[in-house]
Amino acid sequence: MAGYANPYILRPYPELGDRVSVLLRNPQLLPPSVITPRDVPMDDKGQPVDSADAQMAMYEVMARVIVKWRVFDGSTAAPDVPDLDLDIDADALAEQIEALGATEQPPLGDITADNVARLPMAIISDLMDVIGRVASDPK
Repeated sequence: MAGYANPYILRPYPELGDRVSVLLRNPQLLPPSVITPRDVPMDDKGQPVDSADAQMAMYEVMARVIVKWRVFDGSTAAPDVPDLDLDIDADALAEQIEALGATEQPPLGDITADNVARLPMAIISDLMDVIGRVASDPK
């Protein structure tokens, strides 16, 4: 085999659903230009002037690193939630809540910064951690 070992990392998220996962290029093997966000304007305290723009810059990095994914759009409108009586029997309430979760969520399509922004926070946090560890300690 020619080239680096382990060029890809599979990040599974079984707690989020059946076969939910993200395949990414190993950030340790990428040049800094791929994992460094574009410059965003900063204020005199070193904070981004526009926090949404700074967040989108990080989503752009994630989109460059992600190769493939099996994820769903959690941002789609939820079905009409019926009036739940939280004082009913716990088993009956659990059945009603389970029925709410049975609605289909469409898969996210192309890997773009806009679609990365629609990922569940659990996945975004994990990917930021994986990429951030390399950016702060490239060993």
